[in-house]
Amino acid sequence: MPAEGRQQPKGLPNGVIQAFLPVWLCAVMLAFSTPIWAQMASTNQNMRRVGARLACQCGCTDTVASCSMLGCSFSHPAKDKIAQMQAAGVPDSSIIDDFVKAYGKGIYRSEPNAFGWLIPYLALAMGTLVVIWFVRRSRRPRPALVTDARLARYNEQIEQELQNLD
Repeated sequence: MPAEGRQQPKGLPNGVIQAFLPVWLCAVMLAFSTPIWAQMASTNQNMRRVGARLACQCGCTDTVASCSMLGCSFSHPAKDKIAQMQAAGVPDSSIIDDFVKAYGKGIYRSEPNAFGWLIPYLALAMGTLVVIWFVRRSRRPRPALVTDARLARYNEQIEQELQNLD
């Protein structure tokens, strides 16, 4: 029962407010943190764009952006350096040139061109042509034996010897 002289507040009961307060706080925090996450994702995407052009030097065959080696001694510092240079406003081509100067031409990985995209399809077409050629060749009727007098004589001799075996 409400105390005398004290009025019950109008609106939502206290239990409902207390129940939804954590949800409301999480929504506010998420709303304010979204720009930070978006900036981090943008930075990561920019780093991957440059890192995809550089070969990792840890011994794997991946690029700096895709190296999956745990605690890689090359890709992690390279990613940090790329992010720092991008934050300083250095263009992608200059970042790549800096790595090429430091590590040699072997570090550069060019983008796939039209030739790189055509190779699998050309290989598939060549394989299909080989299969078609093989099937047609194996289904072709065999030429008849040449009828030569000497060959006929040997065939007759073989037939006679087979009859004598019985």
